[in-house]
Amino acid sequence: MSQSAENLYVHQNDPVEVARQLAAKWRATAVDRDRAGGSATAERQDLRDSGLLSLLIPKEYGGWGADWPTTIEVIREIAKVDGSLGHLFGYHTGSAPMIELFGSTEQKERLYQQLAQNNWWTGNASSENNSHVLEWKVSATPTEDGGYLLNGTKHFCSGAKGSDLLFVFGVIQEESPQKGAIVSVAIPTGREGVHINDDWNAIGMRQTDSGSTEFHNVKVYPDEVLGAPNSFILAFMGSKRGSLWTPMVQLIFSNVYLGIAHGALEAAREYTRTQTRPWTPAGIKKATEDPYIIRTYGEFAIELQGADAAAREAARLLQQVWEKGDALTPKDRGELMVKVSGVKALSTKVALDITSRIFEVIGSRGTHPKYGFDRFWRNVRTHSLHDPVAYKIVEVGNHALNGRYPVPGFTS
Repeated sequence: MSQSAENLYVHQNDPVEVARQLAAKWRATAVDRDRAGGSATAERQDLRDSGLLSLLIPKEYGGWGADWPTTIEVIREIAKVDGSLGHLFGYHTGSAPMIELFGSTEQKERLYQQLAQNNWWTGNASSENNSHVLEWKVSATPTEDGGYLLNGTKHFCSGAKGSDLLFVFGVIQEESPQKGAIVSVAIPTGREGVHINDDWNAIGMRQTDSGSTEFHNVKVYPDEVLGAPNSFILAFMGSKRGSLWTPMVQLIFSNVYLGIAHGALEAAREYTRTQTRPWTPAGIKKATEDPYIIRTYGEFAIELQGADAAAREAARLLQQVWEKGDALTPKDRGELMVKVSGVKALSTKVALDITSRIFEVIGSRGTHPKYGFDRFWRNVRTHSLHDPVAYKIVEVGNHALNGRYPVPGFTS
């Protein structure tokens, strides 16, 4: 971190305050950057300079050593002002723990130290644009030294562009006893044969660089492979510690949505208090005196009160379960996933409701593009389609009615 950066972030012992300082800096450009799309290069450098990229990394490796409740608050503060940046930081935060969940002790020590000392960004290359969400075709061909060659194309690679370390899933496709096994690796993003495309174009999350990444005979060395083939699947099947990756990521997503909802509410409140015109038949002088507007804000606040409480409860439970390490039980994992599924469903509903209904308390003039109020809804709508929330509701219902836990998987 540079000396100037150290002077800027004066509350280094409080990562939530650092996130608020960053948000205050980004607020003035958020609308224009959303409209322009592309890469949030300067803002990602701000995050790098702030030291927050090592938020979850233990202190013994040079990181902040923050717990999950604190990490969730930081993600929410960033997402309040900019959904794209909340998305990017959330994906980074969810990627780095893969080292601990699936890697060796040596890999954990080495990579955690490198991430913390160099303020590295992590990127992901997991999804593919096929007919089935797990119909992966990026091949991982074994090499004689115990490594692999990667070939194929990944899609929705949020944060891959501009990252330093890239997490990739490949599939062994050649005829062998391990054919069909999933391989997870962590490689330098600048490795020869890695090509990141600028082809992300959606209605929301405009600055997340969530485009495609191509792999052309990309060499993976043995010490870059995280666990044995299919260790990811085996962790899920046994509800082992590695299966915590899913509730961890889903909780991160949920808090990105809640952060965006908070940001929408704050922006709407400022507009209502300063620019919304009173409705003449109401017989009032200011819009802030309109009982229907007041009621609507009350509905928003109550929705967020409940969703925030549920999200924080889930974060505390995640921390408790995380600290159990290899002593994790299927019940521990199941109880956590039920809580997180509920938070995912609740946060999606609340965020979509607030971000679409703020126009009721803003008024028609607030629909002008210069205000950018639509970006809040577009961001939530785009990302909340990541996996169908209906299945989260069924998971909670199946537990409430039949006492069954969600079957561990990539989204459950």
